[in-house]
Amino acid sequence: MSREQLEQQGAARTLRATTPTWVFGAKGVLAGELLRLLDLHPTLELRGAVSRSEQSVDSAHPHLQTGASTCSADEARAAIGAALRAGERPAVFLALPHGESCAAWSALRAELGALAEQLYLVDLAADYRLVDPARYRRAYGHAHPDADELPRFTYGLVEFHRAAIASARRVAAPGCFATALQLASVPAARGKLLDATRPWIFHGITGSSGSGAEPKPGTHHPWRHGNMWAYSFGGHRHEAELEQALEPAFGTHSGTPPLHFVAHSGPFARGIHLTCALPLAHKLKAEEVRSHYVAAFDGSPFVSVLELGRAPDLRSVAGSNRALVGLDVRGDVLTVLVTLDNMVKGGAGQALQCLNLMLGLPETAGLPRAGLGVC
Repeated sequence: MSREQLEQQGAARTLRATTPTWVFGAKGVLAGELLRLLDLHPTLELRGAVSRSEQSVDSAHPHLQTGASTCSADEARAAIGAALRAGERPAVFLALPHGESCAAWSALRAELGALAEQLYLVDLAADYRLVDPARYRRAYGHAHPDADELPRFTYGLVEFHRAAIASARRVAAPGCFATALQLASVPAARGKLLDATRPWIFHGITGSSGSGAEPKPGTHHPWRHGNMWAYSFGGHRHEAELEQALEPAFGTHSGTPPLHFVAHSGPFARGIHLTCALPLAHKLKAEEVRSHYVAAFDGSPFVSVLELGRAPDLRSVAGSNRALVGLDVRGDVLTVLVTLDNMVKGGAGQALQCLNLMLGLPETAGLPRAGLGVC
C-alpha cells in the first residue's frame, strides 16, 4: 500500500472517531454560528449547549434544527468530567461574553482537577488572548482576573501559529478585527517591508452581528440601515492583539510601530472590510510585495491573495471561513484590503479551525470555503 493510501486510510479512521463537544454561552450570536458549523462537522458530537436561559437551542436560534436542549453549567461540568473519566477526549468552546470566560474556565478547572489537563478548550472571547497582564490592563482597563493562566493559552490565528495550535490544549481565538489587522500587516512586517517609525493607518467597517444578540440602539435596524459611524476612535482594544503579533518582527525593546485604527459600524449584518495604509521602508513594486503575501499564506486554505488590481468584497466571503487579501503600492505607501466574515473566520469558524488542528483533523473539516454569492 502506498504512503498516500496509508495517509488516506489514517485520515478516514480519524474522521470516524467522535469528539464529545460542549458549547458554553449557547444563546449568543457566535454560539449560534458555531452550532450551525458543528451540525456540518463530520466528527464533533454536541453533548451540551450551556446557557443560563432554559430556552431551547432551536428556539434561541430559529435557523438551527439541532433538537438539542440547553443545560446548566453545573450539569455540563459533571458530564465533561464523566467523559474524561470514561477515556473520551472532550472539547469545550467558551462562546461567552468578554470577561466571563475566566470564571467559567476557573470553575471547570476546579471541578475537573488534574483531568482538566486532558481537555481541549477554545475560548472565543478576549479573556486569554494577551500573554502580558500589563497589556491586558492597558487594553481593557482592569487587572486580569486569572493572570497565571495567560501563558498557558496559545493564540489561535492558524495562519501564523499553525504548529503551536496543533500541539495545544488551550487556545484563545483572535478577535474579528484583530484577525483582519494581522492578515493585512504581519506578512509585510515579517518581511521587513514596513517603516516602523511612521503611523500605520487602519480603517475597518464591521457588520451589526459583531454587537451580539441583545438589541442595542446602534444595532436597531431603522438606525443601522443606510447609516455608518465610527466608534472607539480613541483606540480600539484589538490593537493590543496586533501589537502582540508584531513584537517578534520588531522586538519587545524597540517597540511596535504607531498604530492608528478606527473602527466603523456598517449597514450590514455580516462581514469586515479593512483598508490599510502602511508606510514602506524602501521602494518596492506591488509585484514584489504581493510575493511576500503569497509566500506567507502558502498552504493556508482559507486565505486568498488576489491578483493585483482586484479588490476584495464582502459578498464573496459572507458565510465562509475565507479571507480575501488585495493590495497595491502607491509611492511609498502599501495599501492592503482585507474582507472576511466576522462570524466565521473572525469568530466561530476560526475557533473550529483551531480545534480541528488540536484534534489532528483536517484543518478544513466542517468549514465552508465558498461565500454566499448573489442572493
